[in-house]
Amino acid sequence: MMNKMLAGVAALIAVAAAGTANAATADAGAGAKIIAPLEISRTADLYFGTIAPSTTVADKVAVAADGARLCGPALTCLTSDHTAAAFAVTGEAEAFYTISLPEEIKIVNGNGTAMRVAAFSGSKAKGQLLNGEDSFTVGGTLEVAARQEAGQYKGSFTVAVEYQ
Repeated sequence: MMNKMLAGVAALIAVAAAGTANAATADAGAGAKIIAPLEISRTADLYFGTIAPSTTVADKVAVAADGARLCGPALTCLTSDHTAAAFAVTGEAEAFYTISLPEEIKIVNGNGTAMRVAAFSGSKAKGQLLNGEDSFTVGGTLEVAARQEAGQYKGSFTVAVEYQ
């Protein structure tokens, strides 16, 4: 009987030893890299200048991303103070980013009369943050109606940047 008991205890010890011999553990590291947030700021507004409309024909004024202005033949562009919008971008050094422009906006005068601005174009579609900085410009096309109501027209548009 003693032999059977010793054999049973030995078997239990062998089973317990076998269970611990098969167990293994390992540790893994965890981490993350946080980069500088991508930020954009306006440094100049898109401005079409002072324009005299036609009494009979609608036309357009375009300011290119490089600042050049093309005044439609039915309009008279009176001043040369037009400008493309300009933006400064900051973020993670050497990172790449993309630029998104609006489809169209309305600008309105004090009476609520509107003009459409569309065909936005940028000096580039994407950029690289050399030393954490970059910049670009944006132009657009203003649609002027025949006998467009006089006044100072204002509006705003949103440009978005996103890391690639």
